[in-house]
Amino acid sequence: MKESVIGYDVIEFTTKALALRFKLRGRDFTHIIGIARGGMVPATIMSYIFDAELLGYNVSSYKGKKRGELKVIQDVDFDSIDKDAKILVIDDICDSGNTIKHIKEVIGNRFSFVRYAALFAKEKSKDVVDHYGVIVQDNNWLVFPWES
Repeated sequence: MKESVIGYDVIEFTTKALALRFKLRGRDFTHIIGIARGGMVPATIMSYIFDAELLGYNVSSYKGKKRGELKVIQDVDFDSIDKDAKILVIDDICDSGNTIKHIKEVIGNRFSFVRYAALFAKEKSKDVVDHYGVIVQDNNWLVFPWES
């Protein structure tokens, strides 16, 4: 499997480019939900750009490069969020798509406007998210700056 090292400059650029696309389409968000751990960096940047509340949903299925069972570590109290909230759920990468599929099930149709995004999306799972910054070949393992 090929490895590509991603720097903080790429994370910042891709996050801001994705935010610009939302802004150009007239999209605004009241809540940004970062999928911890990797999604918290872009979620924090997005929360400042949109002046939105930042929330973290911590779910993990990896130990190193090995995928295991999906485990929720920290949940969000979705019942405390107004039904008219405009929510962006963001992660660093949509690899298998299982994490985004999981949170889509958890959120369901509670809110009038929810979008799911990832900075990077594997070719095989790009249709799981509504928005992505860059498509990555399925055989490419990304190494993020917080992992090295």
